[in-house]
Parts: sequence; C-alpha cells; structure tokens
Amino acid sequence: MQREVARRAAHWFLRWREADLDDAERADLERWRAAHPDHERAWQRALRLTETFERIPAEVGMRTLDRRQRLDRRGALKHLAVLIGLAPAAYLAARALPWSEWNASYRTGIGERRELVLDDGSRVMLNTDSALDLLFDREQRLLLLHAGEILVTSGDDGSPPPQRHRPLRVRTSEGLIEALGTRFLVRRGSAASTWVAVFDGAVAIRPGAASASAPPRVLHAGQQARFSQDTIAPATMARPELAAWTEGRLVADNMPLSRFLKELARYRHGVVRCDEDAGALRISGTFQLDHSDQILAALPATVPVDVAFLTPYWVTVRGR
Repeated sequence: MQREVARRAAHWFLRWREADLDDAERADLERWRAAHPDHERAWQRALRLTETFERIPAEVGMRTLDRRQRLDRRGALKHLAVLIGLAPAAYLAARALPWSEWNASYRTGIGERRELVLDDGSRVMLNTDSALDLLFDREQRLLLLHAGEILVTSGDDGSPPPQRHRPLRVRTSEGLIEALGTRFLVRRGSAASTWVAVFDGAVAIRPGAASASAPPRVLHAGQQARFSQDTIAPATMARPELAAWTEGRLVADNMPLSRFLKELARYRHGVVRCDEDAGALRISGTFQLDHSDQILAALPATVPVDVAFLTPYWVTVRGR
C-alpha cells in the first residue's frame, strides 16, 4: 500500500474519531474512499486496528481513554499510518500485538525484576517481561496482570472509616484471584491459562466463565493450581523455591533439562533451543539468573550435553 494512501487514511480516521467532520468533510471522506479500492482498503484497516486497541478491560478503560486524549496528534497520525501501510502479513501480525501489555503502567523488560509498594502497604514483585495495571477505588484494590508473573504480599486495606474493607484482587484474562490475607504468586501461561501458588494464607479463584452463583475455589498455603476461563485443575504442592526468582535465583530439583532451559530463556534475549535427547536429562542446583551465559556455558560440566553459541542470541543444546 502506498505511503500517501496510508497517511491520508490515518488523517481522515483521526478526524472522524475526534468528531471534527462537518457535512462537507464527510462528503469529501466518502468521495475519497470511493475513488480507489486501496483507499477503502486502508480505511477498513484503520477500523479493524481500532477494534484491537479497544479490547481493554472495563476497569482500565477510562484511564486508557484519558491517556489517549493526551497523546500528541502528530505522533498518533504517524504511528497509525505506519500500521495501516504494513504489508498484509505484517498487518495481521500487528493486529495480534499485545497492546494492553505495552500500555501497562508497570512493566519489566526481559531479565528485569521490580518491586512495587502500593498505597495500602501491599508489596508486588514483578518478574521478567511482565506488565501490570493497578486500579484502587472505593470498592476494591485491583491488580490487572496482562503478562508475566507477580509475587503479591497483601497489606491491610488502610481505608479510613466509614469505608468498608476493600478486597485485594488480581485479574487476568482467565479470571479473578482474591487474596485472603496472603502471599502468593500469579503467572500468566502461554496457553490461555493462569497459574497460582500460595505461600501464606489463602486465595479464592473464580474462572472468568464461572456463573455468579458458583463458589470460588480456595487454595491454601502450600498449594498451587492452574486455571483457564472454564476450569481449575486439581491443586498440587507449591514449593517455596518457586519464588526464588525474587532473589535472582532459579532452583532446580531433578528438573528436566528442557523445562530448565525454558525457564532460563525467560530471563535472556534471544533463543535457546534444546534437542529431545538433551531435554530428557535431569538437572539440580541453584543458579543465578543474572548470569545466564555462564550457566549455559557451564552445562557440559553438569550434564552430558554440548552447548553451541551460534550468536549471543541463538544457543543450541544437544545431547552427546
């Protein structure tokens, strides 16, 4: 698609969204759309991209709208024109991009960890490549986890009388987790799932598709479970070392090497590939997450594998 067509489509679209068009301009827009198939194609792309931006949880909708109103119009025009003008394959990929993650108030990069102290005294630790929004109002204290993993240590509400106690909750695409005086992990999975592990107290889990009358599932200290929008898997034991990442450590206890490398790869840029023979091997130990290159280079001394750094960002691990 020609750059000028994409730019004109972006211009018309922003004017239309801002409700700045008078009758004459509306007629000009219709004539422009009808003048060439590429014009109408660009216009439809702009509409579909907006649908993607507007798939935002209701709890953060107003704040996001406020933020959009503060955006520089020239910058918005430029970025929208770029998206409209992408080649078809790149355009489809752009529609699938995680806009809510990029818009999040709190984010961590790959390999980064960050601690937040909230107004109520709760502490939230963000793991690598995570995105989080907060909504504290008169009814609840809500954490919106868009991506990644957090460790939550709940604090007292601290609301002045006569306000009632506000529950502390974490929402993901799969449902809602409510803290019951607790310390717990929440991690977004790659297959439309959320994983929860409880270390102190308890949490109540309600999948997004559950009926309002269905009781939530309660997990107690020492339990973990994975859930989707429809179901909650049976609870299993949650080991304390699952939270070792908060101290910059990865603890493996007879862990399959494939799983170990998948976890390690979360903390480094690039790709770590592992063949089937190597992946079936087991590894144990405590490893410093800030030194992933050294961990990979030392693997042959621990397990029978060969490690090849094709580039600093492409590593392959093969069984001997």
